[in-house]
Amino acid sequence: MNTFQSYQVASENEFVRIVHVTLDAQHHPPKYTPTALPMVRVTIDSDDPRLPRGSTQYCETAPNDAGRSAREIRVELKSAPKATPMKLDAVRVDPARYKIDFENDRVRIVRLRFGPYEKGMMVEHPPRVLATLTDVAVKLLFADGRTDERGAPAGVAAWLDGETLLTENANSQPLEVVLIEPKSGRGL
Repeated sequence: MNTFQSYQVASENEFVRIVHVTLDAQHHPPKYTPTALPMVRVTIDSDDPRLPRGSTQYCETAPNDAGRSAREIRVELKSAPKATPMKLDAVRVDPARYKIDFENDRVRIVRLRFGPYEKGMMVEHPPRVLATLTDVAVKLLFADGRTDERGAPAGVAAWLDGETLLTENANSQPLEVVLIEPKSGRGL
């Protein structure tokens, strides 16, 4: 495999670099040096039973990728957006759907799950990376009254700016995503 196939930079900004990683145990991956550490790894598929689909890992060092097959999303944490207090923090306002997987002074990793056609509550999100674990089709109602519909296949990630919104799963299947929120002491 070449570098492009194994490690593909999906997007990058001043806060994060998002890398889609595809590893094949039969091929030795090329050396990859992260642009920043720490990083968050989101497993899409893996032959390692310790890394089930959807698992998240916070890493202070680059992982050894040799000898395993996996697809994962890596979010390299470069810096944090300006801190702003959140009055409608999703984890506090809607704890049935938003669960913290991991949190420290650098990042908060939140798992979001919705049932088929389920509608959430009006919540506030800081700037973040959203990584899809299932196909996503949602209807959104923003605090200012605007509406939007968004969708994405399973296994992709993107940077999203902070926003206050109500989410409705527009799909007949459950929805699951992971939110990676770089922190700068915003006082969650």
